[in-house]
Amino acid sequence: DKRITSWFHHLAFGYLDYAIKPGAFLFGWEGIVISLGGVAWVGGTRALLLAFLSLAIGQAVNRSAKVVLQRSRPVPPNGVSRRCSVKIPSVDDPDGASFPSGDTMAGSAVGAALALTGHGSAWWLLGAYVGFARVYFWCHFVLDVVFGYAVGSLAAVAIALVSARGANLVWWHVAAAVPLFVLLMQRLKKIQRKKAAQESTVRK
Repeated sequence: DKRITSWFHHLAFGYLDYAIKPGAFLFGWEGIVISLGGVAWVGGTRALLLAFLSLAIGQAVNRSAKVVLQRSRPVPPNGVSRRCSVKIPSVDDPDGASFPSGDTMAGSAVGAALALTGHGSAWWLLGAYVGFARVYFWCHFVLDVVFGYAVGSLAAVAIALVSARGANLVWWHVAAAVPLFVLLMQRLKKIQRKKAAQESTVRK
């Protein structure tokens, strides 16, 4: 994992960095609203609802794994530069751990939602693009994005199986999921900050 990650980290594409950056930015907390707007525009309400619920399940699994496993982020290589940069979460951030990749999870969930609602099988590649971008900008190891892709895709497939590929989904399904999702995120956030504080104390 570390060897192949190092190979990706040492790649350099110059001005093409600007074409890669959207994949590393648009599926985190700061860019997901834009991405969901794109889902609504391309796929309509059906795809949007499927994406919403897939993201909720995927993020619940993803953040839980991060808090439990606590894998450190990779160290950027010396002597390699990028034309632009991407913000990497700090250690005390609830999504600060490296494994699995949350952005890749989100990208694969969104892509799978569009593919499963009949908008083309090429959308399955969206998560791969996001995963490559996250590794390229030194945010993750390769294994992080592989598992992130699996989590997001499987979450979308699971929701699609019980909802006739999103045809049976309505807004109250999302409304019912939101309170549980928020409570779980807040709980995991507290646990992560407590663990980060304990680790900081140990280091001192």
